[in-house]
Amino acid sequence: MFQSVIGFFGAPFTELAIFILLVAYSVIYRHDRRGISMFKVVILLIVFIYFAWMPIVWPSLIPASMLTLSVFGMFVVNFYFLYSLIQARFEQPYREALANLVREPERREIFRDIWSSGRRFYYFSYFFQSLFSGINPFHFLSDIANDRVRDDIKDALRQLGVEKKLISLALMVGFMKSRLAADLNLPADFKEVMDKTLDDLRKHPWLEEQINEFLRIATESPEDLHFPEWMAAFENSVTGKK
Repeated sequence: MFQSVIGFFGAPFTELAIFILLVAYSVIYRHDRRGISMFKVVILLIVFIYFAWMPIVWPSLIPASMLTLSVFGMFVVNFYFLYSLIQARFEQPYREALANLVREPERREIFRDIWSSGRRFYYFSYFFQSLFSGINPFHFLSDIANDRVRDDIKDALRQLGVEKKLISLALMVGFMKSRLAADLNLPADFKEVMDKTLDDLRKHPWLEEQINEFLRIATESPEDLHFPEWMAAFENSVTGKK
């Protein structure tokens, strides 16, 4: 049975039929994110024709070894073509989830969708690299997927200008008020005083503007901050790592 499978996929016309089906799928979904770019399809077409020309047009004029090599080249092109199409299918829901994060950041389930679809996409994209990474493939895939998804979230927010809105005094005060209300160990009178203090802190436009600017610079370009307290904290953090 194994030999029959090898013989089936080792036939030039079988590889040609598979390639035509893959091209037809790409053309159907050429305007959809589920497909791949037409530029890549054209490049694959040129490479496939290079391998397929002699085995299909003049199979009797080439040696058996060259025929086998040409069919193997056709198989590699088809395999990469199919791999690219499947990868695009995994990438499409991941990119949609990242776009939804920007459009509807208040929805908590968006992060769940981003992480689940992102892990599937990067697990598939780096599967072969993990086999030759020299470490446990599962650890390799987990580490690289986590790093890439975090970077993609940051890039999506930064490119669309949302990061400045997410890092602000208003949200920082909201975070502290939620932590204050959730802490059951604090006395009620202390909570009341601190809650009023946080409300007062948010009422000053000049103070809010300065804190928002500090948060923006500290997250985007901390090297542009120059004042004694910041420099002292920076020196302590550097010397503490030595």
